[in-house]
Amino acid sequence: MGKIIMKEILEIRINYEFATLLFNKEEGKNIGTSVKVIELLKEDPRYNKVPIIDQEIRSKYDRAFFFGWNIKRKYSTKELDASILLQLKIKTTFEPSGEDCGTLYDETETCKICGVNRKQIGPLLLSKKSIPKKDIARTIAGEIVVSNKFKNLFEKNNLKGMEFKQVYSKETPINFFQIIPTSPELQITQNTITGIDPFDLSETSDGEIYKCPNGHTLGLNLISEIYVKKIAYLNNFDFFQTEQKIGVKRGLLRPEPLYLCSKKMREIIVGDNLKGFDFEVTHLE
Repeated sequence: MGKIIMKEILEIRINYEFATLLFNKEEGKNIGTSVKVIELLKEDPRYNKVPIIDQEIRSKYDRAFFFGWNIKRKYSTKELDASILLQLKIKTTFEPSGEDCGTLYDETETCKICGVNRKQIGPLLLSKKSIPKKDIARTIAGEIVVSNKFKNLFEKNNLKGMEFKQVYSKETPINFFQIIPTSPELQITQNTITGIDPFDLSETSDGEIYKCPNGHTLGLNLISEIYVKKIAYLNNFDFFQTEQKIGVKRGLLRPEPLYLCSKKMREIIVGDNLKGFDFEVTHLE
């Protein structure tokens, strides 16, 4: 794919009280009086100092240096255009979940450790007024819905890898559809990095197990780009999900697969200006 010029940026929410221990007062964006949002390139020498200061503050004050984080990757157009497979990132999450609205699940075969493999019974029920006006969105429990526009474009362009199930609000069909993957699941390889945050790659914490010994889950959060095992029939489909999941069972939250799409599918989404999507390069091994 040629020389990679992607920029990896860590967006981190710093405790304003301690921000000047590492950053200038003029840096970042203040949110209220307690949080400062800072963007750091991975190459910035201060990047690796964040966990050191965090540990010092926790030890001395029993407080945190940072509260939340997000990794953003900026690619050149050439990098995205040259990628055979891309991670399809769903930008919008909403609630209540299907379970809150009456969707039924069978949990008899659910993994006792990570909660994976519960089966949805019947249609997805959601609150119509809670669904964002996007072409794709997910509930906090990982149920994915798409607009009628997305469904029509997928079918019109003869894309392969998913089918669509009607979504209902109570007993009334609404103009959204649940996507059901129909392609083979892809295996994530060991070069994919997961962890609690970019500085803590722990597989367990506070009694929670993030890497299931049964092989169902790999970690709490995805830290790196995705690396998957190349399959012979990759070109036969435009949409995939991964075999292994990311996340933890916590209340209504469930571990979720990662979603991938073909170059063709990305081009259609971008060309028709569908809302709610983002993309990252996926590596084949």
